[in-house]
Amino acid sequence: MPLLSRHHRFIRWVSAAVTAVSLAYMAQRANVRADVTAEGLSQITPATQELVSAITEERPVVIHAYISPDIPSEYAAVRSRLINILGELEAMGGAGLTIRVIEPKLHSEEAQEAIDSYGIMPRPVINREAGRVGEMQVFLGVAVTSGPHEEVLPFLDRGLSIEYELVRALRTVMQEKKKVVGVVRTDATIMGDFNLQARSQTPAWRVINELRRQYEVRSLSPDAEVPEDVDVLFVPQLASLTQPQLDHVKAYVDAGRPAFLTVDPMPLFDLRLSPSEPKLPPPGQQNPMMGMQPPSEDKGNYSGFLSHIGVAWDPQKIVLDTDNPHPGFLDAPPQVVFVSERADGSDPFADSADPIVAGLSEVVVLFGGALSAGAGHEAEFTPLLTTGPQSGYNTFEELTNRHILFGVQGPIPTRQRTMTPEPLVLAARITGAESSGEDAPKPRNVIVAADLDMFGDQFFAMHERGGDIDGDGLDDIRFDNVSFLMNAIDALAGDQGLVDLRKRRAMYRRLTRVDDLTKDARQKREDEIQSANAKADADLEQAQKALEAAVKAVNERDDLDQTTKAVLLKSAEEAENRRLAAKREVIKREKEKAISKVEVEHLREVEQVQNRIRLIAVLIPPIPALLMGAFIFGRKRRREREAIPSARKKGAA
Repeated sequence: MPLLSRHHRFIRWVSAAVTAVSLAYMAQRANVRADVTAEGLSQITPATQELVSAITEERPVVIHAYISPDIPSEYAAVRSRLINILGELEAMGGAGLTIRVIEPKLHSEEAQEAIDSYGIMPRPVINREAGRVGEMQVFLGVAVTSGPHEEVLPFLDRGLSIEYELVRALRTVMQEKKKVVGVVRTDATIMGDFNLQARSQTPAWRVINELRRQYEVRSLSPDAEVPEDVDVLFVPQLASLTQPQLDHVKAYVDAGRPAFLTVDPMPLFDLRLSPSEPKLPPPGQQNPMMGMQPPSEDKGNYSGFLSHIGVAWDPQKIVLDTDNPHPGFLDAPPQVVFVSERADGSDPFADSADPIVAGLSEVVVLFGGALSAGAGHEAEFTPLLTTGPQSGYNTFEELTNRHILFGVQGPIPTRQRTMTPEPLVLAARITGAESSGEDAPKPRNVIVAADLDMFGDQFFAMHERGGDIDGDGLDDIRFDNVSFLMNAIDALAGDQGLVDLRKRRAMYRRLTRVDDLTKDARQKREDEIQSANAKADADLEQAQKALEAAVKAVNERDDLDQTTKAVLLKSAEEAENRRLAAKREVIKREKEKAISKVEVEHLREVEQVQNRIRLIAVLIPPIPALLMGAFIFGRKRRREREAIPSARKKGAA
């Protein structure tokens, strides 16, 4: 008895399903895995494969991953990537690697195990699903153990590279001893300090916690020689050291040992640490009241020390760059320098061959200084961070003022600026020897950064969160200040194993089409604002000239004695100052009105572009489906007409 057609279809479907299941099972047994995404973040690099293959049964490693089963959609990609990478590690690992993936529910035994054993706590995160905003307690932590060594990642946030964090933890527990980074205790207390007056502990900067994940971080006294077991010396705000303290750093550098030095001309976290200010007295002797502060030691010859290693630095110059690539930061002062791809298409990171900065996206420098190669030195001066072609500088005095009670205050806005024909260097690496001979210094291995604020806590918080400013789950910006610092320390320590991994992050995709369409509107806005500023400056200059002319006219009168001249000068000056003050107020109102009008027009033009894109986004996607539906409908109707016998068709004889 022949099979019916429906039986044939059923057998074919069953055969296809059995074939698909068999192929999937064979692929799983064969460990055939592939990451077909554009970024390939779930792939394991050869360096990671080599590290995992080095794990033996004699020294096993256990990875405990506590991952909540239900998480907000913003963290879904992090959870998926973490599980994928753990699967890759388990697939290529031998008997010495054990991976435990636990999905703890809140208040469960697994959750208590994570808290008690490894200090992995659930973190509250915002959940915006179903049109409501709530809070969820989420586990996304990993603990890596190997014998007595343990490294804990309490929470893998959106901005972190999963593979990098896991590999760094693996390297840490597998090595017998961490390399030592010595941080010199300067007036910039980035290691934390105890405030005797407030009787409170000042926490360490987050840069220290980041370094501790990979290195042994040791606090060093500036009054003693640097110990021999220190692998890298970190000196925050070199300009705050005394001469004997500088001599200890000089002896260390002259021995050819690696050092990372920061020289900030205007530290925003504490302007009292500026090079132009006197050295702070020792802790416990500082008193904010005028006249109650004991005299302090003089600062050392930091300029001479930098010149000795081949670096020229003017502590009075504060670098600025008028090229701002971020429309959301248009109100930022030009002294906030964005080191990234320029408007002319040049990219300082793509063009650099130095692995410290090659492949980075963007680094921000806040009121930093300018470095240059010292004259007459043979040391190799390699720029790491540079400004763009539209750069210049202000002096420290132009950006600050001094209060009789509160000391130096700033930064204050100013239109004064000195432009330079060439880009300025913000950070550089110095290698090579100065001269030859038995007593000559050994080859240099120093990195100098002319800013300390660029390693502030806000950049580390942004590094973890991923640059999501408005909370919509998408990265708005990406600053690589953390990666720059860690790459620099690794390069000085002679360990390049993690440099490439730090660059394996989700691609930062801007809405370039929107940027291009609104480029003219932004340029028009900038031009009109500059025009308003120029008009205001011209009007103020004219009013000032009127005052000067009135004073000159009185001085040139020979028929008046000095007393009468003084009275007339004071009267003329007061009158002109009143007119000048009134003129300033009128100019200010007109300028604000013009800028407000420009802002409204700019926002309207940008909104028109956005609305046009929204309309296209609504209308275009359904068109292929509608065309396909029309094609299928027409094809079906044609087949129906062809199936009708000719005798039944209309008009048949």
